[in-house]
Amino acid sequence: MLFAFSSRSSVGTLPYTLNTLEDLGVSQQSGNFVATLGTSIGMNGCAGIFPAMLGILLAQATGVEMNIAFYVLLIIVVTVGSIGIAGVPGTATVAATVTLNSLGLGAYMSRIGAIFGIDPIIDMGRTMINVTGSMVSAIIVDRWEGTFDQEQFKR
Repeated sequence: MLFAFSSRSSVGTLPYTLNTLEDLGVSQQSGNFVATLGTSIGMNGCAGIFPAMLGILLAQATGVEMNIAFYVLLIIVVTVGSIGIAGVPGTATVAATVTLNSLGLGAYMSRIGAIFGIDPIIDMGRTMINVTGSMVSAIIVDRWEGTFDQEQFKR
């Protein structure tokens, strides 16, 4: 997690993630598949949580009506965004820009410039969320498959 925090890159952290999963007792087959898949389509922190929170914050700050259509569109955009975003530093800014434009809030982006200024600091935590999600998913899949080494996990 320290490397994920400092590098801000889920893809760059992948070798460490795979080694950690192996040390935790996850089979190599499950770990390689799930963790690799998670670095490309499991970007919940960067493309899911952050853009959604930013969209709601900006809508409230500008007086935009948040009805059911707003929330449904928000959910669709961030779900599709979290599937297709790259696991490299700075992609959350792109995901947030796409989300805000999709919600019709693109004209108000100048009001959140300060958030983008400190984004590298916030990105460290988001990367840890993404890597943790991939690792937890790999453990769950391995347990479902029945190949999880419980004894090695306890050590």
